Amino acid sequence: MANRPLSDFHPRERLASVPHTTRRFACRSALAVSPDAQTLAVISDQGPGTYEAWTLPATGGKPQRAITLEAHAVRSLCWSANGELIAAADRGGTELHQLHVRHPDGPTLPLSTDPAGRVQRLLSWNAASPDGAFVAFSSNARASTDMDVVIADLATRSERPLLTGAFWHVVGGWSPNGARLLVMRVFDNTTQSLFVVDPRGGDAREITRHAEDDSHIPAGWLADGRAVVITDEDSNHLWLGALDVGTGAYETIDRPDWDVELAASSADGRTQIWSVNEDGYSTLPFTRLSPTEPWQVWTLDTATGDARIALGSTFAVPKGELVEPELIRIPGADGEIPCFVYRPRGARGATPAILYPHGGPEGQSRPAFGAHLTHLAALIHRGIALVVPNIHGSTGYGRKWQAAIHKDWGGIDLRDLRAVTDWMTKQKDFDRSRLAVYGGSYGGFATLLCVTQIPAVWRCAVDVFGVANLVTMIENAQPNWRRFLARWIGDLEHDRAKLVERSPITHIDNVRCPMLILQGENDPRVPKEESDQVVERLRALGRRVEYVVYPDEGHGFTKRANAEDAYGRILDFLTRELGV
Repeated sequence: MANRPLSDFHPRERLASVPHTTRRFACRSALAVSPDAQTLAVISDQGPGTYEAWTLPATGGKPQRAITLEAHAVRSLCWSANGELIAAADRGGTELHQLHVRHPDGPTLPLSTDPAGRVQRLLSWNAASPDGAFVAFSSNARASTDMDVVIADLATRSERPLLTGAFWHVVGGWSPNGARLLVMRVFDNTTQSLFVVDPRGGDAREITRHAEDDSHIPAGWLADGRAVVITDEDSNHLWLGALDVGTGAYETIDRPDWDVELAASSADGRTQIWSVNEDGYSTLPFTRLSPTEPWQVWTLDTATGDARIALGSTFAVPKGELVEPELIRIPGADGEIPCFVYRPRGARGATPAILYPHGGPEGQSRPAFGAHLTHLAALIHRGIALVVPNIHGSTGYGRKWQAAIHKDWGGIDLRDLRAVTDWMTKQKDFDRSRLAVYGGSYGGFATLLCVTQIPAVWRCAVDVFGVANLVTMIENAQPNWRRFLARWIGDLEHDRAKLVERSPITHIDNVRCPMLILQGENDPRVPKEESDQVVERLRALGRRVEYVVYPDEGHGFTKRANAEDAYGRILDFLTRELGV
């Protein structure tokens, strides 16, 4: 089969990623349905440049631009009861979001902005009050280390603080009568508490039982005034419950053997919808992702049960040329590791193979390629196998599996990576002399662990904005992340020696293979210094390394031209180095 160009695998446009995991940026959404349920708003790069807000009939039709902000990428949407479309957008990947509002008859106006662009704001999918008068959001304007809840008046575009303190707060939705606001206080990715707040005076009351590694993620309200919550209280898996905000008692809505990954409630509280993550497959996805088809957005009529495609994309590769993965479990020292394995169609003899650890680490690789991962399908099409594990720290396999990574980066995850690597070297259909490792963000950290701690195996490696030095990662983190990192990675005062030993940069002399390293200049999550350290040391050692910095990007690629350049480089590098 002839090699197709990467452009054949690019969808016509990208849909901004919708979170499938309940993490500290939970409640953000790239989709919004109008109050009359007739119009769907999506974040997509259907235009020539970056992410914008588009609207189209919920039953399907031609998209129309709704919110375009010069030099900014739209990141989250919310629709008010009065028909205003509210958007959070940032510039250059900084994640310092500005809020804008578009009235039904136009124009788009600033709602909460700062000229210097130094404030981070988080916009939840259910941030607008039922009467359409207000929107609640998170902001660190008061203190760079904290995320307060702020309320903005949509008519006057004025704002006032509601819930402040030395915490990270996320808006969880207004009660149907508008008298209460649900707020999540986030301690880390597996520990959250819920509060009910009076939106008039700011009185707050904790309504959940706080315990380490107990999650309580808001998902709206029931019409009877109970809160809808995704929780793993008294369970290893996330389940859906109705929480009495007066007594703190839960009633089970759904308690499956797997995790409830997403849930949402209608504004009146009469309808709830949720999806269950069964071994990486969603039982009811809001956006359809597949390894053999482009993305699709579906709408569901809750009265009739009718579902239809509202918006989709295309690419030039026929479905028959793409492959479905095999789900296997690889034995490891700490338990069997779920792993999706993609094998090229019609392969003859042993093929090269790539180990692809996901980011997070509290995320999950799914049996699908989002718009930013279709270059992986191109690699498989060129005759390269792909091994995609969900090592310890991954979501979707219960609290114990996820929390195992806490303050153990470079420990249990490295043992899992060794197990997967050992499995790869023993597969008769893989060419042991042509193995590569590639990952981004935490996946970049995992890549650096592999090339420094298991150096003899790899023919080449790709690191995309990966963590190299756990000490400097904590020292240089954005202020409102530091309390998370102390719980998540380690405390510099007490854990410094372990953090130094676990850091790939400490063992960088072990690297033997050529590397490609990509980095965004404005990355707020993994500062550019992390990649700089690796490149400087490798070049001083005489190792072969290619380094590309994107000056107008952060932690990922918001501009289509940059994404196509980056993924093209990755595809060409791996194809060339693996001798395909």
